[in-house]
Amino acid sequence: MNNTTKLRWFILLPGLAMWLGWGIRGEFGHSTGAMIPGAFLALALWILLPGKKFSRGLLIALSAVGFGFGGGMTTLESAGMAIGHYSYVPNATVLGYSGLVLKGALWALFGGAGLGVAFTASRYRLKDIILAGIFMAGSYYAGWALINRPKLLYFSVDRPESWGGLLFAAIVLLVWLTVRGHTRIPLVLALCAAASAAIGYPIAVTIHGYALYHHSGFWYHWWRVAETTFGTFMGVGLGLGTYFIKDELPDTQEVVRPIAGPLMGPWGIVFSVALAALCTALYQHDLPWIILGSFLWCAAYYSDQIAWYIGVAMTYYVTAARVVRYWLHNQHLGNPFILWTLVALATLVVSWKVTTWWRKTDKTTARNVLVFTVWAILTLDYLQNFINRAVLVASPHAVAAAGGRWPYTLWAWGDEMVVDAFFTVAAILLTWLAYRASRPRACE
Repeated sequence: MNNTTKLRWFILLPGLAMWLGWGIRGEFGHSTGAMIPGAFLALALWILLPGKKFSRGLLIALSAVGFGFGGGMTTLESAGMAIGHYSYVPNATVLGYSGLVLKGALWALFGGAGLGVAFTASRYRLKDIILAGIFMAGSYYAGWALINRPKLLYFSVDRPESWGGLLFAAIVLLVWLTVRGHTRIPLVLALCAAASAAIGYPIAVTIHGYALYHHSGFWYHWWRVAETTFGTFMGVGLGLGTYFIKDELPDTQEVVRPIAGPLMGPWGIVFSVALAALCTALYQHDLPWIILGSFLWCAAYYSDQIAWYIGVAMTYYVTAARVVRYWLHNQHLGNPFILWTLVALATLVVSWKVTTWWRKTDKTTARNVLVFTVWAILTLDYLQNFINRAVLVASPHAVAAAGGRWPYTLWAWGDEMVVDAFFTVAAILLTWLAYRASRPRACE
C-alpha cells in the first residue's frame, strides 16, 4: 500500500472516531464525557500502528483521561460572544474567537500529550509520571491565581474561567516530558492536537452561528454539528501527527511500561468497578480533574491491567452513571437500587471483556475493542435520549393534540432523534472502516 493510501487511513479513521466520540460527549458532560472520544481515538490509532511496541491499555487510558483535563473550562459564553449573542460586551467578537482558539487548543493538548507518553512509555519511570502530576496540579493553581482569579484576560461574560491554570499546567507538563524523556513525541502530538483544535473550534462555532440564524427549527441541533466538527479537526490533527512520527515509534521495547500486575482475575474485575465508582463519586463531589486525572494517569502507568480498566471499563461506567443520574434526577424514573445494580453488573461484563483483550496487540483485537466500545456507548446514548418521562408518562391531552401516540412520541424525542440517526450512521461507517483497516496488511 502506498504512502498516499496510508495517509488517507490516518485521516479517515481517527477523524470519524473523534467525530462520533465528541458528538456523544456532548450528551454526557465535560471531563468524564470527554473520556469517550479519547478512548475511540486511541483505539483507531492502535489499528493503524501494526508492529509497533507500546502498551495498548496505556494508550487508551492516557488518551481518555487526557481529553478530560479541558472539561473544566467554560466555553459556551466565549462561543456566544463570537457569534454575537453578547453584542453589548466591548470587542465581544474578538474576545470570543480568541477564547475559542485558546481554549480549544488547551482542551486537545493534554489528550495529545497522553498519547505521546503512551507511545514512549519506556522512556519514563513511574516516579516521572507522579512528579508530572504534582507539577501539573501546582502550576494549574498558580496559573489560575495569577490570570483567572483577577480576570487578567477574560473571555466570558460572567462565568469563572480556568484556562490560565491549564495553560501553566500544559507548559510545565510538556517541558517536563520533553526534558525527562529525551523525546519530542509527546510535544509533537500535543502541538498537533492544539493546532488542529485551535483551528477547528472557531470554525465549528461559526458554522453553528450561521446555521442557527438562517436554518433554525425544531428538528435542528446545530450545537451537535459544532461539536462533531470540532471533534473531526482534533481527530484528523492527531491522526496526521501520528502518521508523521510513526517511524520514530519503537518496533521493540527494552523496558515494558507499565508493568504487569496481578489484577486480571475475579478480584481485578471487582476492583475495576470499585475504582470507577470511587473516581466518579469524587468527581461528582467537585474533586477537580487536574487532581483526579493526574491520579488516573499515575494509576494507569503503574499497571497495564489498571490502564485497561480505566480506558475501557471506567469510560463505560461514567457514561452509564450519567444515564442513571439523568433518569433519577431529571426524569424521576426508576428505582435507584435497581438502576445502580444494573450499572455495576454491566460494568462487570465490560471488565470481564477487558480480561480477554489486555494481552493482545493485533489489529483484529483493536477492531473488536473499538466496535464493542462504540456500540456499548452508543446504546447508552439511546437509553438516555429515548427513555424519558414525556414519552412513558404521556398526557392524553398532549397525545390527542399531537394527532396520536406516534406523532406525539416523535415530537417528544425531537431533535435528539435526528442526532442519534446521524450517530448511528457514523457508528456503522466507523465499524466498516475498522473492519477494512484491520485486514492483513491493510494499512502497512
